[in-house]
Amino acid sequence: MSFFKVIFSKTGSKVWFFVTTSILVLLIVVTSLASTIFYELFCTLWGRERMITKDGTQQIFIADFDTKEEARLNGERVNERITEEGFVLLKNDSNTLPLPKGAKISVFGKNSVNLVYGGSGSGAGSGEFTKTIFESLTAAGFSYNPTLKSFYESSDSGSGRSSNPAMENDGSISLKVGETPQSSYTQSVKNSYRDYDDAALIVLSRIGGEGWDLPRKMVDKNGNLVEGARDANDHYLQLDQNETDLIKAVCDEFEKVIVIINSSSPIELGFLDDPEHYAYHENIGAAIWIGAPGDTGIMSLGRILNGDVNPSGRIPDTYARDFKKDPTWFNFGNNLIPNGQDYLSVKDKKTTYIYSYVDYEEGIYVGYRYYETRGFTDGETWYNENVVFPFGYGLSYTTFSQEIANKQTLQNTTITADKKIQVNVKVTNTGSVAGKDVVQLYVTPPYIEGGIEKSHVVLAGFAKTGIIQPGASETVTVEIDPYYFASYDYNDKNQNGFKGYELESGKYIIRLCANAHEQIDSFEATVQEPGIKYETDPVTGYSVVNRFDDIDDELGSILSRTDWEGTFPATRTTQERELDALTNQKINSIATNNPFQTNEFPIIGEENDVTLRDLVGKDYDDPLWDKLLNRLKVNDMINLFNNGAFQTAAIMEIGKPRTNDADGPAGFVNFMSDPSVGAVYGTSHYACEPIMAATWNVDLLFDFGEAIGNEALIGDERGDGTPYSGWYAPGINLHRSPFGGRAGEYFSEDSFLSGMLAAYEIQGAMSKGVYTQVKHFAVNEQETSRRGICTWLDEQTLREVYLRPFEMAVKIGKTRGMMSSFNRIGAKWTGGDYRLLTEVLRNEWGFRGMVICDFNTGSHMDSRQMAYAGGDLNLQTFNQEWKPKISNPTDMTILRERVKNILYTVCNSNAMNSEVLGYKPPVWMVLMFIIDAVVVAGLGLWGFFAIRKAYKAQKQKTS
Repeated sequence: MSFFKVIFSKTGSKVWFFVTTSILVLLIVVTSLASTIFYELFCTLWGRERMITKDGTQQIFIADFDTKEEARLNGERVNERITEEGFVLLKNDSNTLPLPKGAKISVFGKNSVNLVYGGSGSGAGSGEFTKTIFESLTAAGFSYNPTLKSFYESSDSGSGRSSNPAMENDGSISLKVGETPQSSYTQSVKNSYRDYDDAALIVLSRIGGEGWDLPRKMVDKNGNLVEGARDANDHYLQLDQNETDLIKAVCDEFEKVIVIINSSSPIELGFLDDPEHYAYHENIGAAIWIGAPGDTGIMSLGRILNGDVNPSGRIPDTYARDFKKDPTWFNFGNNLIPNGQDYLSVKDKKTTYIYSYVDYEEGIYVGYRYYETRGFTDGETWYNENVVFPFGYGLSYTTFSQEIANKQTLQNTTITADKKIQVNVKVTNTGSVAGKDVVQLYVTPPYIEGGIEKSHVVLAGFAKTGIIQPGASETVTVEIDPYYFASYDYNDKNQNGFKGYELESGKYIIRLCANAHEQIDSFEATVQEPGIKYETDPVTGYSVVNRFDDIDDELGSILSRTDWEGTFPATRTTQERELDALTNQKINSIATNNPFQTNEFPIIGEENDVTLRDLVGKDYDDPLWDKLLNRLKVNDMINLFNNGAFQTAAIMEIGKPRTNDADGPAGFVNFMSDPSVGAVYGTSHYACEPIMAATWNVDLLFDFGEAIGNEALIGDERGDGTPYSGWYAPGINLHRSPFGGRAGEYFSEDSFLSGMLAAYEIQGAMSKGVYTQVKHFAVNEQETSRRGICTWLDEQTLREVYLRPFEMAVKIGKTRGMMSSFNRIGAKWTGGDYRLLTEVLRNEWGFRGMVICDFNTGSHMDSRQMAYAGGDLNLQTFNQEWKPKISNPTDMTILRERVKNILYTVCNSNAMNSEVLGYKPPVWMVLMFIIDAVVVAGLGLWGFFAIRKAYKAQKQKTS
């Protein structure tokens, strides 16, 4: 009898056969897919190959700490320095603060027991090392009301705020603040106040995060009013009814009331100074903005409250009185209705994504550029009606005087294109408490009615003093570069025959200010006739010309100071949402706009002995690079380009190690990875970027970057010791609208402040061998429909406002990494636009390094278009590869360029601290093979007994 007849003769052996066949097929399929198509994804989730290193390799970058815990604790110390200088004292009437040590405090607010520490997605932390506001108060010598704390921790006070929404949405999310209604406060809870009535803290919190923007209506998708909201037309960034009732109730009970604003985004704060609408505002003695402070930053609050730390932060955004009057209100997010920024009647769609748009009709008038300019033209009454706190505002426990020490020398000097202006500012502590102060310099350019649009003031320089004792002085020197306050005339508005950056002739007022609105001192300088034209870039000498003439094609009128009302932005009409055939064709196109073509093949697979280590410290143009690149095989180059998800791949033949690259702006994180097995874990979670910006301290931002670098050098301590070499940070998009979901991942509404702080942060990280992949390049200011949204703006706004911080990151920070964004500028995806990634970034600005795309989900993000545009590293895990043609010399030349940029970046990083000899397979793969072997052995053993039994039964039957 045949083998199969024996198997099918008995039920037991038959069951074994079918079960075994099914399981083996499943194991083969799963193992095959895990080893090929899904390999990169599984590595991202559960860990990568483990390196084998050569002993005795000389360290290029030296860590200041020996263990991961020591590096993390240093990060926490740096973070607390950031929050000490970044928390902003907004109000302090009648010396409400500081409080005496030993004061008994009642802390109010449901969110007081659940602070917002960071964002979500790339801005999130692990929550493993967080401190509470109560720990901060205790450490500062205060005692707090335990009954009130327990009440908020229990369900008796309600269910609390909304959790973070899903990563991607259509812009119609709803969020509840979660504040406890007054009806829930029992008499026993109220009775507890009298034992802790020295002061009351009221915590007001707002969340934000990646993939979603903040609601501008307080209704859910079904049209129902969100819990606690007063009206459907309210928005998330104003007080809801329960918060309003809470403030009134607390002000009725306590003489000293301090409001704590726990939000990365600005919120409407008119209740702090508006007696007409908020009768209780005078009872609020003080207010402190604390943003999202990271794991341990809240510990600084207690030290500020008791006076051990004198607050010196200055807000990085304008706090408007009514966000609905901001020029961006009408062109942001979903325009208040689901799918309200989607094109209608879209034909021949090439992607599964909805085709969306956003119009930057406010032009250059973003944040203070709008409020200060319109305040200048429309008067102080208008300004006070529209602004609560100006950009750069903040209080101290002491007073300072400032004066321009070299004013006489500077007065009426001539501004030239290449000479920086050095302003010496003497700062004197005129109060009774030691503290730090911020020096802010703004420029008012000459403006001609109907000419180039210009902000009344633009930040041009700043500095943070050291600690100045009462009666003492410090003189700081602030250097101003005229290039950074030049205007970009993209359409020859002044009819002088020139398009580009220019300083028109006339008087320029350089203002020493307490903030964007309050002048302290000033002097005038002059640009002589016929003005200054930057025909070439002042750093690289490369020609600067209009490159984006088509990106304003769909804009209506652009806001102008000549006619605020007549040019004020408006939401598109239904007719204006129709997508015309030409624009549709441009959106669908994945053609490259790189004109390069060649018939010459690069050398591939040459035999020589050059390794990547031989190029350490070499210039980008060193001829040795060609010898190294000649060695590479095509498959190695393709693999390096395509496998860029939180890593760069190894090429062992040239000694190129695999790198660990991690997100995010508030410290290393990989939210796609399981922290229990992944390479990124146990790192410090730092304060949000707006708090960093509020320090106005470039040296402190360098220290932050250096702390990140120290954590990077320790890296995967529990694994194979691979450092963190790449860092998807800093984020330097702007706070165009206060409703931007990722406000916590970006510094400010101002491009100069953002760019300067980023530059020093980059320098600090690079000092420890970390390459910063600065994001998101560019004009990525909203999360709604972010994947492929068409961003329409004029080239003046693009260059003066939104590209400027990236330019500074390149020229001042010397970053070797950049991350392109999801969105389109005009109809062209940023990551596939040769104008942006090559003509501007590499040619005009002189960038040398690699560009990675934001996570490549396909759709409009074409990998070939990206490579031809100047994108080097494909952040994807499967199915979005570029498959260049080996027979195509242009493809091979482009691929070689992409690979060179990656190798140049890695070669100058901490990845070269070790000499890698090889790699062991990932732990998850070893476990998978062990499981395969165990299952197969088990099936074999089962089969042995099942078949033997069948044979015996068959033998007995035949005998």
